Amino acid sequence: MFPLNYKTQMQKSIIIVALLVYFNTLFAQRQQLQVLTKQYGIPGVQLVCIKGNKEESVNLGTISKDSDKKVTAHTIFEAASLSKCVFAYTVLRLYDRAIINLDTPLVQYIGAYDRFDPADTRYAKITARMVLRHTTGLPNWGGDKFAELIFTPDSTYSYSGEGFQYLQRVVEKLTGKSLDEIAQQEVFIPLGMTNSSYTWTDKFDTLSAFGNSADAVNNHKKQMAAASLLTCAHDYAIFLRAVMAGTGLKRKTHRMMLGKQTAAIWFHHRVTDANKHTWWGLGMGLQENETGRWAWQWGDNGDFKGFCIANPKKKEALVYFTHSNWGLHITADVLDNFFPAQTWWPTIWTGYQFYEKSSMEAFWAQLEKTGYTHAAEIASDLKQKDTSFLLPESDVNDLAFILLGKGQKNDAIDIFKYNLAANPNSADAYEGLAEGYDEMCEKELAIQNFKKSLEMNPKNNYAAGRIKKLGGE
Repeated sequence: MFPLNYKTQMQKSIIIVALLVYFNTLFAQRQQLQVLTKQYGIPGVQLVCIKGNKEESVNLGTISKDSDKKVTAHTIFEAASLSKCVFAYTVLRLYDRAIINLDTPLVQYIGAYDRFDPADTRYAKITARMVLRHTTGLPNWGGDKFAELIFTPDSTYSYSGEGFQYLQRVVEKLTGKSLDEIAQQEVFIPLGMTNSSYTWTDKFDTLSAFGNSADAVNNHKKQMAAASLLTCAHDYAIFLRAVMAGTGLKRKTHRMMLGKQTAAIWFHHRVTDANKHTWWGLGMGLQENETGRWAWQWGDNGDFKGFCIANPKKKEALVYFTHSNWGLHITADVLDNFFPAQTWWPTIWTGYQFYEKSSMEAFWAQLEKTGYTHAAEIASDLKQKDTSFLLPESDVNDLAFILLGKGQKNDAIDIFKYNLAANPNSADAYEGLAEGYDEMCEKELAIQNFKKSLEMNPKNNYAAGRIKKLGGE
């Protein structure tokens, strides 16, 4: 038998070793996240990772590249489309109390809707279930007057913010309350999400990542179920725990939310291997990979980008927010940094990362080592070594814009030029080079290349507008 004090010392040693391993892992994860944000020119990130009862929080950098204000655990970000998940949960809470039926045509609740063309009777088929699983036939966002149907409701999948705005209007009418009042009642207050709102509140004055100017405040007063949620990673992690546990929902409703409602084969979008592994539930995307089923959602409000993912069976989840155009390009690397290596189908399905990620990473690494002026020879050498090596035009264009955003303007021009040389008949390649020259204040070269882009694609209204603004006509 060991003496009691020996056992106590052993227990203390085990605890110390476990703590050292934990903090070393967290330090390594933080360091890797810093490498990623620096590589893509992302000024800061706010992240929470859940593993069972444990929660890791990482707050790095500043709120934007033009600010020295640090990202903290309390910084408020635009959640963008992560707003949809919270609204879906709210609607399902109302469904459980028979305030709304998921399969009743919404027109029966609201009557006429000003975003719908009264001459098209197909709108009358749209239900709450179709909205939550994105099968309404509505576009993501419609025109100034109407949101015209792009297919007959419930015939296929197409992501739609318009659908969520329609359902919001219905729910507000049924409850007699605003979106934020409903969300506070059904989700934020019950779960203790004290820094979340679908509209501006005074407490955001000192916390928001977008400032508190009159314009900023006014821009964040409009309540939108699809995109206006203001929150932080800590609060959203609370919500993800509720999603995983089904807190506040009937068991059958929870299973329905995270069950396969429709295949996510996006109407008229690029088809990839991810389509075989991606579905939509009620309010969240679903993927199945080597470790099981994960619910997820991405957010994109211009420079505000975010992502969340949760695995109820494993009780694992992660959410992060950034204020950078390239904030979603790091999603797969972020997930690999906090979870065991596996396939992350959402990053392929959304198309935000490089389409040929491994090829682009090898190309970029060699460019950094050898120099961006050698792009053509580096590409040729890599292609000779690996016949599967591919550099899609859009990926190379993205790389050039990433470099431009980081202030590596000469390097960006070199990549724009390489892309144009590799794709000499591409209007997009000319447009990219024009943007690079514009950033370099080379107005004449910018106009020249915008004109070439417009010549190749006469419907390129953006290029036409830039030519006019630069005084080229």
